[in-house]
Amino acid sequence: MLSSRERCLRAIALEEPDRVPLILRIRPEPLEALKRYLQISDEEKIHRALGIDIRSVGIGLKGGYAVEGAEDMGDGCAYIGTREGWKVGRHIFGYETIWAPDHTYTYTFIHHPLQHMSIEEYVWPEIDETSIPNAEESCRKFEDYCVYGGVTHMFEEAWKLTGFDEFLIAMYKNPPFIEKILDKLNQLRTEQAIILAEMGVDAVVDGDDVGTQGSMMMSPALWRRYLKPRYAKMIKEIKRRGAKAHFHSDGWIEPIIPDLIEIGVDILNPVQPESMDPAKIKGLYGDRLCFDGTISIQRTMPHGTPEDVAKEVKERIRTLGPTGLILGPSHDMQPDVPIKNILTLYETAKKYGRNPKMA
Repeated sequence: MLSSRERCLRAIALEEPDRVPLILRIRPEPLEALKRYLQISDEEKIHRALGIDIRSVGIGLKGGYAVEGAEDMGDGCAYIGTREGWKVGRHIFGYETIWAPDHTYTYTFIHHPLQHMSIEEYVWPEIDETSIPNAEESCRKFEDYCVYGGVTHMFEEAWKLTGFDEFLIAMYKNPPFIEKILDKLNQLRTEQAIILAEMGVDAVVDGDDVGTQGSMMMSPALWRRYLKPRYAKMIKEIKRRGAKAHFHSDGWIEPIIPDLIEIGVDILNPVQPESMDPAKIKGLYGDRLCFDGTISIQRTMPHGTPEDVAKEVKERIRTLGPTGLILGPSHDMQPDVPIKNILTLYETAKKYGRNPKMA
């Protein structure tokens, strides 16, 4: 039997593993419910019980608009007060959000710093060197697993600084302003990526949601003008250091998949099944890409029966396997996902994802 790391690296390299590798993506509330159901208090033991092959590390940031000593609300936001009964959080990049008081998965943006100050006045975060030893220790601890190292988003952080509509308008009306923001963000995340690659993560996880349910948020031409060359610059650095390139975007992004392959992406996530047909994407690009995710968190996981979950898992293994697939939820499973559906996903994958050639 292969180690989790060997299993994943074979899948990424499009070589046959002993079974389809597995990844867990889950919000805090259903994770706590899963712990209670399985009577397991430790998150790492949950990963082992489910047969998860991926572990994740990251490099922190400091400075910027960090709020020292504040409650961590999740998604990088620190509690700064209330507004009409809703919690208000501030991100280290300075944008603010309001949150429902009793859960971690609903929030709305209410403050974009570059609407209130010039880019010259803005204070950028920087690498927190104190976070590096913890990441290095995690890499050593999880040496038998495939380690993903996450970096700061570029487009997503950029529009949060300006406002979404304002950013898209400025792509046409004020290119120098947009390029300043993107260059600064890409410099920061490339620093993170280099550190992660040099400490030995197996894949650097990048990504920006540029797809909606049925279209792209911007034209492919705009994407190629502003985002593609900056992604390419970062990927070049991690490839020089031996790490694989993992790219995430929710939604429909079919026009830019060949571009992602061109700049060196090895793993595409999540191949959201509500937006793109995973079997079609596998047929078009499966000789050049490994796919990560693919199980519906909008339909099957929350609203399907365990039988529906098992059917979808087996379908993915049949049409996307036996290699080039890291199977799991297409994004974080939400609190409305039944525990039995979560367990069915991983039990089915372990049962039907095995390679009889390597039994």
